[in-house]
Amino acid sequence: MGESIWEVTEEPGRYLAARLREGRTLLVSPHPDDVAYSCGGLLATVGRPAHAMLMTVFTRSAWALPKRLRRAGMRVISAQRRDEELRYCRLWGLADYQPLGFDDASLRGYDDEAEISSPADADDVRGAVEDAVATAVRASGANTVLAPAAVGDHIDHLLVHGAVRDAVPEGTLVLFYEDLPYAGQHEMTDIERTLRDERGLVPYADIDISRVVEQKVRGMYVYGSQTDDECVRETLRHARRTAAGPWTHAERADPVVGAATTHAERVWTPASTAEAW
Repeated sequence: MGESIWEVTEEPGRYLAARLREGRTLLVSPHPDDVAYSCGGLLATVGRPAHAMLMTVFTRSAWALPKRLRRAGMRVISAQRRDEELRYCRLWGLADYQPLGFDDASLRGYDDEAEISSPADADDVRGAVEDAVATAVRASGANTVLAPAAVGDHIDHLLVHGAVRDAVPEGTLVLFYEDLPYAGQHEMTDIERTLRDERGLVPYADIDISRVVEQKVRGMYVYGSQTDDECVRETLRHARRTAAGPWTHAERADPVVGAATTHAERVWTPASTAEAW
């Protein structure tokens, strides 16, 4: 393959895309659809990663948008979600798919309010999730891990965020995407405050997805059991305001993102490790 271009210092967005094209990447998703919504534009920008695995943690669910599917029950819903994940992997040429098989919040007794207001430390499944994620991260051999920043405080996203932070070995680039559509329901200043002050993260790169927006949307609609037009609109609205600013951090993470950019995604990294990259 020749000299690895992702070892060359360049703008963070271009560096990241090049890194994913050549390296081993682990995409961590709390539920089926989170990667498509939150960093599907980055995947479309990359094109075909050299070796990327999609790992989804909470793959058993009783929730679905279509009422007929909801009436069919957990087994049917979970099977359809698995089919959607496999279709998404084929769409972007992802090499592997690993479902961890945990029950999502809808099966663990959380209602809509409780799932965004409950502490992750008190959830009985926390230890098992941490063990399973740690095992999967080690087995993946990934040099880049993308995982949820837990914007919106959904209990499942908080559990996965914490598990990844404890599991990623030194020397691995770990990045956290802004969870969508949840991020679209919060002000930009609130997102910044949460990720900086509560998560200890700093912006790593702004990725210009203007030319691949339609491809990202196509990937979102693969998840027909969960995606509707309103969700797509909310996700695209956040991408437009991410591209437009205003920004509360000192400068843009990627100078490539400028006035001509119409849609963007942003990823973050722990402040304690940012300088190493």
